[in-house]
Amino acid sequence: MHDIKAIRDNPENFDAAMKRRGLEAASPALLKLDEERRGVQTSLQELQQRRNDESRKIGEIKKSGGNADEAMKAVAALKDEMAALEERERTLGEALNQHLAGLPNILAADVPDGADENDNVELRAYT
Repeated sequence: MHDIKAIRDNPENFDAAMKRRGLEAASPALLKLDEERRGVQTSLQELQQRRNDESRKIGEIKKSGGNADEAMKAVAALKDEMAALEERERTLGEALNQHLAGLPNILAADVPDGADENDNVELRAYT
């Protein structure tokens, strides 16, 4: 399977390699999925930080003998939102991996361009 970081770093080379296989440029769709997945991951991390902060506040409120119901409701809402984002991240990750797994390997430099073996040049034949 292809490395999304390598595609992110050099999409032109990846598309040129796919073109040698007779395929359309694949990097725009891959990068769009990757960007969306990374955005969801960032949002999820921010929510986790907020949840941790709220949980800390709950501990402080309870320690001082106060009522932490409001903060507990906020944490529950954050957990629900996080569950939805985790599902979205999983779905995007699966779609990205499926797309990457469906692409052929990059051809070595000494391999002739072409869609299949019919485009190969016969160097010698054994009879």
